Amino acid sequence: MDKKLEEKLTNGGRVPLPIGVNKAKLVAADQIIEGINKGDSLAIGAFKEHLGARFSETLTTGDDFIYAFSHMTALEVDNEWVARERNWNRIMPTRVVNTFDGAKVYSIDPTVTGFNRPSDEPGKPGHVAPIVPENAPYPEFKFTGEEASGGGIHKAGGAFGLSFERIVSNPGELVPVLPMLITEFLLDREEWDAFNGLISFLGTAQQLTAGTTLDGAAVLKNAPLGRDSLNLAIEQVKRRKLNKRALGISTMTLVVPIGGAETAKWYINTLTPGAFTTVPGSTGGTERSFTLNGYNPLATITDVVESEYIADNAWYLIPTPGSIRGNKRFIELGVLRGHEAPEIRTENVTGNYLGGGAVGPFEGSFATDSARLRGRIITGALQWSPEFGIWSNGTSA
Repeated sequence: MDKKLEEKLTNGGRVPLPIGVNKAKLVAADQIIEGINKGDSLAIGAFKEHLGARFSETLTTGDDFIYAFSHMTALEVDNEWVARERNWNRIMPTRVVNTFDGAKVYSIDPTVTGFNRPSDEPGKPGHVAPIVPENAPYPEFKFTGEEASGGGIHKAGGAFGLSFERIVSNPGELVPVLPMLITEFLLDREEWDAFNGLISFLGTAQQLTAGTTLDGAAVLKNAPLGRDSLNLAIEQVKRRKLNKRALGISTMTLVVPIGGAETAKWYINTLTPGAFTTVPGSTGGTERSFTLNGYNPLATITDVVESEYIADNAWYLIPTPGSIRGNKRFIELGVLRGHEAPEIRTENVTGNYLGGGAVGPFEGSFATDSARLRGRIITGALQWSPEFGIWSNGTSA
């Protein structure tokens, strides 16, 4: 097969060709679908005929148009899937895993049998590489694996029936929007996995606690969103440690409910000078002055993301993807290797004609008189170390 044609029929290899379907039939199916999208009545008629929905038709066997149609639908779903913007990837990266079991990352453990090597560097932390004296052997270290503390990937999706009635009634409207409808259906699941993974990951131990900012402002536990509460949240999360080491966060992202981004950006980017103070004047008497040095303590918050799954008044402050130093992890969206994209399958349940003879697979299910497509994705949040996130329910309670 021509390489350009094969690339078109597989979206560059992302969608495998269906087994046993003639490549020319895929091209023919594509032409019928294009005709339907343009409102071509002949294409609509051909579509109905292949799906066994013409009146006074002669029923035949061996029509595999349903498989070609499902493949071309899968190509369009893949195109939609790749092109869509996602807001969840602004709060977590993606990790490809090989199994449904827990994901694992590896690091080097410089601590051997409970002792830091060597012992002649007072105050040297265990994670710092030691000095190796001349002609001395290098100390032996080991690789350690850390599994995700929670979450994991799972399969999700649903079946979509093209009933006889639907095929007869309005294929000209259904066929063009079917890939978009399936894509939206699966994107909703992906987005839920990401944001619910974040919400379920952070608990009471990661909530904003009461405290005082550097300029003396008092902040209550679970305070609502504001400059003072954000200022304190940055300080509290950066003071935490993981395995006795600083977290090493460079920039952070704020996650808020739908409609909360503009207010959040106003808090982050607006500087409010303090009250005027009376000081001795340089030429005698007094003068009123204030200081505005231009530094914004919230400058480390580089992005604000809205989500319909965040409760009213709640807010989450988390590391921006790529901002954590080293091999540490906060939260990721996992996908299964080899199954990164949505998968569209066709149900092959056709029954038999009364009196014998197999029903053509394109004519639909014997039981329901429909042709069924199934859409599936395999995703899930991988939860590593909650210490990197801080949140508030906004109730001051």
